[in-house]
Amino acid sequence: MQPKILITACLSLLLLSGCVPKMDKAVPLSDMTINADLEKMSRDFDDERLVRDWWKMYGDEQLNGIIEEALAKAPSIQSLEAKFAQANTIIQSVESRNLPHLSANASVIRERFSENHIFPPPLGGGTYTQYQPELMLEYDFDFWNERSSHISAAKNTALAQRATIEASKIALSSALCETYIAWHYEEQKLSILNALDRTTREELKIVEKQYALGLIDAIALNDKKSAQMQIAQRMEELKRSIEGKKEAICVLGGFLPSYAETLRTPTIKHGFNLPLPKEVMLNLVAHRSDVAIAKYTALSKSYTIEQTKAQFYPNISLSGLIGFTSFNWSKLMDHSSYSPSAGIAVSLPLLDWGMRKANLQNSVSDYNASVYEYNQAVIKAANEVVVLLKQTKLIQSQLQLHDREMNAKKGNETIECKKLFLGLSDKLPYLSAKKTVYEGEMDTLSLNETKSLIQINLIKALGGGYVLKEDKNASR
Repeated sequence: MQPKILITACLSLLLLSGCVPKMDKAVPLSDMTINADLEKMSRDFDDERLVRDWWKMYGDEQLNGIIEEALAKAPSIQSLEAKFAQANTIIQSVESRNLPHLSANASVIRERFSENHIFPPPLGGGTYTQYQPELMLEYDFDFWNERSSHISAAKNTALAQRATIEASKIALSSALCETYIAWHYEEQKLSILNALDRTTREELKIVEKQYALGLIDAIALNDKKSAQMQIAQRMEELKRSIEGKKEAICVLGGFLPSYAETLRTPTIKHGFNLPLPKEVMLNLVAHRSDVAIAKYTALSKSYTIEQTKAQFYPNISLSGLIGFTSFNWSKLMDHSSYSPSAGIAVSLPLLDWGMRKANLQNSVSDYNASVYEYNQAVIKAANEVVVLLKQTKLIQSQLQLHDREMNAKKGNETIECKKLFLGLSDKLPYLSAKKTVYEGEMDTLSLNETKSLIQINLIKALGGGYVLKEDKNASR
C-alpha cells in the first residue's frame, strides 16, 4: 500500500469518527469540606500516633497473642488475601497486552484436491501432504490510552482489594478486643458478686437467728433468701456469658473449640490514655480503610470511562507472519517455500446505533455511583468520630458523678462500721451498707466497660492505625 493511500485512509477515518459526547461526572468531597466539620473537634487532640497494634495498650499478653494469631491465620483474612493475589494476577494479564504478541503455529494437512476446482492437473485430482509452519507477530497501537486506562483501573481495583483486607483486619481485631474486654469485666463482676454473695449469706444467718427468736416474721426471712438466690442466679448468668465470650473468640479468630480450654482469665491493664492524634483526625480520609476502598473503587471506575472513550476513535493494528509452505518435506525450509506477509489494519465502528454512547453513559453512571458511595463513606466516618468523641466526654462525666456517689456510699459504710464497733447498732445495717457499696462497684465496672467499648469504637472510627499508602504503581 502506498503511503499516500494509507494517510488518506487514516484521515478519512478521523473525520468520520464520532465526537465523544459530554457526560456529567459526580464530584468527590474535598478534604477541606471534611476538615471544616472536624477541626473544632480536634482542638483538644494530642499529636500522639495511633499505632496499628493499638490493642497492646491493654497490657495483656494473651490478648496480643489471640489477635496476632487471628490476623495471621483466620480463614476470612486468608480468603481476602487470595483475592488480592488474584487481582495482582489480573494486572499482569492486562499489562501483557502492551507488548507485541508472538505465536507459533504448525500444521500438516493431507488433502485430495478437486479436479473441478481452480487448481489444474497434476495438482487437481491429486492427493498431497501440505506442511505449513509459521511464526506470527501482532501488535495493536494504543493511541487513545485504552490499554493504559484498563491497566490503571485494574491497579486501583487491586488497591481497593488490599484496603478491604485492612478493613477486615481492623474489624476482626476490634471485635476480638471488644469480646475480650467484655469477658474481662464479667470476670471482675463475678468476683464482686462472690463477695456480695458472702455478705448476703452472713446477713441471712443473722436474720435466721432473729426469726428463730421470734423477732421477725417469715416475710423478712423469705426476702433475704430471695435476695441471696437472685445473686446466685446473676453469678450463673455471668458464668454462662463468659463461656459465650470464649466461644465468640474462637469463632471470630478462626480457632477450633478446644482453643477455648487454653484461655486464661484476662489481665487487662487499667488507666491507660487513649491516643487521639490530631493528624489522624484532620486527615481522616487517609486513615480509614473503608474510605480507601471507596476511593480506589471510584478511581478504577474513572479509568474505565477513559477506556470506554477510546472506542470512539480509530485504531491501527500491525501484523507480520513468517511461514513456509511446501508439499515436499525435504524442501520445506528452502527459500522457494518461504511465504512471509505483513499487514496494517485501521478500524473504526461508524454506525453502531448508539452502542458506544450507551457504553460510555453506563461507565459514567457507574463512576457517579462510586463517587456517591465515597462521599457517603466520608460522611459516615466523620459522623462516627464526632459522635464517639461526644460519647467519650459524656461517659467521663458520668464516671465522675458516679465516683461522687461511691464516695457517699463508702462514707455510709464507714459510719455503720463505727456504729457497730461502738455498739450503737447491730451488724445488719453495716452489712446492708456494705452490699450497697458492692452494687455501686458493679455499676462502676459497667461504666468502665462502656468507656472501653467506646474507646475501641473510636480507635476503629479513626482507622485503627491504618495509613493509606499510595502504591508506586497506582494511578490517580
